[in-house]
This record gives sequence, structure tokens and C-alpha cells, in this order.
Amino acid sequence: MGEKYYRVRTAAKLIDQGFSSRTLYSWIAKIEKRTKYRFLRKTILRNGILVDQLLLTEDDIQLLRKLYRLRNKERKDLTAAIFTTFLSPKELSERLLLEENIY
Repeated sequence: MGEKYYRVRTAAKLIDQGFSSRTLYSWIAKIEKRTKYRFLRKTILRNGILVDQLLLTEDDIQLLRKLYRLRNKERKDLTAAIFTTFLSPKELSERLLLEENIY
């Protein structure tokens, strides 16, 4: 059996019952803008119309749960939480070093 894929609306509820899909779409856009991480996009046929669909894997949802926890439970800044969650330790240290050297 292949990997499971989830629509954003479903994934938002798997992350937390009170989490809105609109906020999740916003976070996904910020993650893709600030990091090299990319989410799966597919064009599907729905009622005879081609529709672009953003699909999330179980691994994506695990990372987004971590981001949600950092942001909402630990009250971390969203950009810092994105970097902590979606950058490798090497990329994170390079990013922090770069920011320390900006005057």
C-alpha cells in the first residue's frame, strides 16, 4: 500500500482540532518562501475540472505538528519556529551565524 496523502483541511484538524486550514495555508507559504522545503502539489480532475491540490504526507504533518507546538504552546516566533523545524542543524547554524553578522 502506498503513502497516504491528506488535504490541507484534513491535515489542519489532525494537527489540532482548533487549527484553521487558512492559517495552515499561510504557514505552508511561509515555509516554502523561507526554506528549501517543498510540499506536494498535484493537479487532479474534480467534477470534470482540473484543480490544483496541495497534498500533505504523514511526515509533513509530523513536522507541522512540531511547528504548531513551538508556535502555540512554547510561544516561539513563527520564523524562528520554521527555521528550527524545517532547516537541518547545519543550515540553522549557518542562518544564525549570518544573522549575528548583520549590523
